[in-house]
Amino acid sequence: MTSNYVVKSYKGVVIVICTIAALGGLLFGLDQGFIANSLPSIEGVYHLGFKGGESYAGVLAWGGILGALLSGVFARFFGRKKSLLIAGFLFSALTIISALLPPVGVLTGCRFGLGFAVGVASLIVPLYLSETAPASIRGSMGTLYQFMITIGIFLISLTNVFIARLISAPHIALPLMFLVIAVFALIMFFGCFLIPESPRWLMLKNRREDAVTVLGRTLNSTEEIEAELNEIALVIGTNKGKFMNKYFIKILIVGVVLQMFQQLVGINAMIYYAPTIFGYGSITGFVGMMTIPIVNMLFTIPAFKWVEKMGRKKLLYLGSTVMLITMLGAGFAFVQISHVAHPGMGLKALLLISLILYIFGFACSWGPVAWLICSEIFPIAGRETGMTVTTMVNWLFAGIVMSSSLSFMHTFGNASIFFLFAGFCILSFIFVKFFVPETKGITLEKIETDLKKGIPLRKIGQ
Repeated sequence: MTSNYVVKSYKGVVIVICTIAALGGLLFGLDQGFIANSLPSIEGVYHLGFKGGESYAGVLAWGGILGALLSGVFARFFGRKKSLLIAGFLFSALTIISALLPPVGVLTGCRFGLGFAVGVASLIVPLYLSETAPASIRGSMGTLYQFMITIGIFLISLTNVFIARLISAPHIALPLMFLVIAVFALIMFFGCFLIPESPRWLMLKNRREDAVTVLGRTLNSTEEIEAELNEIALVIGTNKGKFMNKYFIKILIVGVVLQMFQQLVGINAMIYYAPTIFGYGSITGFVGMMTIPIVNMLFTIPAFKWVEKMGRKKLLYLGSTVMLITMLGAGFAFVQISHVAHPGMGLKALLLISLILYIFGFACSWGPVAWLICSEIFPIAGRETGMTVTTMVNWLFAGIVMSSSLSFMHTFGNASIFFLFAGFCILSFIFVKFFVPETKGITLEKIETDLKKGIPLRKIGQ
């Protein structure tokens, strides 16, 4: 039997290590949020048109799918640290090339490549954080990844607005927008040279002494190090190389559906097209451009505490409920707006408040928690495979949402997309109720042991 020993104490350097690794999330956010306030500059240089702009935005997701597919291989054979370095290098090189304003085909290829790097980071960063942070702060460190994404979205939205207003010439403004991403990409790339490898990956590769060295940097005592190593070794020894079985398939389905719902509740439609959506409701200017990035970042902060205090499932319930109510509110607002030539302040306020509270519902729940749970639930021998599949699913549905939301609104009316997202919020609540385990404060090894015992998913860790 495993001891299920939970490390309560740790060295402060753990926070530094996790923060550097989480910079991959910052780059994710920078590239994800790039489109919203740069489309006019892109149009001024490349004249892509409505469909061309939508396609350019969506190609990031298709690169993300390929990156997620291969990142599991990278994680297993190269390790977590080297995989982060690969992502950081690609982020840096491709944004610098984009800043040179190459032909549109090359620019699109660069965005696909950036999507590939984002796909790698979106798997590796949560995996690294879950395997490196002690169980007592694993939820907070996992939330750090999503928080970095929201910071990236906010930073690039703000700098793009500032650059566009300061410099009217798109051929000058657009390269500067890309160079903002390049600066942070280089910081992440060089910072990753300073972080250690995941101790669990080292143990998986029979490098116990190296794992001891890494844990010596993060834990306070020899006893804690030995307890952690012994539990990891025992779990690896019971199933090394054997993971494609009934309990793995069962938990894989849970991860797949979690990531599917994280996108189907509509977040990327709001992140990518918020200024456009607000424009449909006659809300323009700084409010239309910056409201979503600001509240998305600020409302992720409570998740640091709530994910450890309330637990994962309660946060998901909260998020689904809030997003359901607010999507219905936004849909109702657009129904009314469609019947008037000039929407009054009441309708504008309803739309604005609905979308702000929607972002609150997502940012403190489904945003960080879906990634966090998927980084926790898979057995160590199949963790890269599980993370690969679930991350690919996330990117697949992100691509569907990104590349079809505006077209859906044009075809079926502006209100339609909000009612569709509301329906998925209902389904997500039901799914969490019956199938998602609570993983708060439980070691990864305890989760794996309960899975092998055939304990119902809802009761894992209890």
